[in-house]
Amino acid sequence: MRVGFDVTELRGAPGGVRTAIRLVLEALAKHAPQVDVVALAPREVPVPHGIRMVATGGPTKPRYWRRSLALRDKAEALDLFHSPILAFPRLSHVPVTVTLHELPFVVSARLEGTRRAAAQWRWLSSAMGRCRAIVVPSNATREQLRLVHPGALRITHCIPHPSPYVDEMQHGNDGSLLFVGRLDRRKSVEALLEGCALAEGHLRLIGPHDKKRRARLDQVIERLDLRQRVEFVGEVDRKMLDFLYRKAGAVALVSRSEGFGFPVLEALGRGVPVIVAEGTGAAEVGGNAVLAVDPGQPKQIADAWRRALETEHRAMVRTQGPARLLKFQAADVARAYVELWTDALAG
Repeated sequence: MRVGFDVTELRGAPGGVRTAIRLVLEALAKHAPQVDVVALAPREVPVPHGIRMVATGGPTKPRYWRRSLALRDKAEALDLFHSPILAFPRLSHVPVTVTLHELPFVVSARLEGTRRAAAQWRWLSSAMGRCRAIVVPSNATREQLRLVHPGALRITHCIPHPSPYVDEMQHGNDGSLLFVGRLDRRKSVEALLEGCALAEGHLRLIGPHDKKRRARLDQVIERLDLRQRVEFVGEVDRKMLDFLYRKAGAVALVSRSEGFGFPVLEALGRGVPVIVAEGTGAAEVGGNAVLAVDPGQPKQIADAWRRALETEHRAMVRTQGPARLLKFQAADVARAYVELWTDALAG
């Protein structure tokens, strides 16, 4: 079986989708030798060992490159094409499967903005008629899909992402709260700031920070008088990220919509307590090892932060946290994809 795999997203900034693509490719390379995975992008990008990279040339903008890909699937003699994001090319010669990470406009259309929500709806509607199967990483995403396209559930398969590699437990705790991700409105960073004010703690924000989003948060920080207690770290390498995880008192991922949430597993694997938004993929991934809150209630965030620093809770996380990673084994993920693609080829 030869499967074309869109890897254009590996060129972008670090994030959940990029991590998911890399981990899925690593799982396939190691545990699915019967599948010849061909990584496709307009220019060569780093891919895991065992995956064949093909730079197709053509337009470098993903949107236009995917339109030109219809000519390439014949050249590579693909049996199937998989897109790890909802935007994918129109291929008439091979079946197409797609990963749908989340549908944030379902729960936060106002925060997403009218234009972005409309684009997500348009992509989804188009995908329903053009793909053979849809992969979702959590039941939370499946539920979002059910609300807007109930008929799509017949071709939807829940395959969680593989867990990231974590080699050792936490050795320090400075009591701080750590956020890892973008500063999008749906990430509820404002609620974290409100919780920081109530808990009188220190908050670190890691990830890409553009000027517009930073200015919006600076206004909240000024209003709450948090200048001395909020630190914008920006983007960091893996070594520094590992250090900051181990240093944190707790990690917070209270997005109103979250399809999976790698920071949850990255923290739990190190024995660091995690606070998540209830009803999301992040809460699903963390299970009983995380503290779930309503992201619209900053007091709940502050209370969870205090709870995360208690000795009893931290002892529980050091035991149950790493065990959560075992529920997302790479071998199981690879096997699920092979079964999905085999069924898709069977029609």
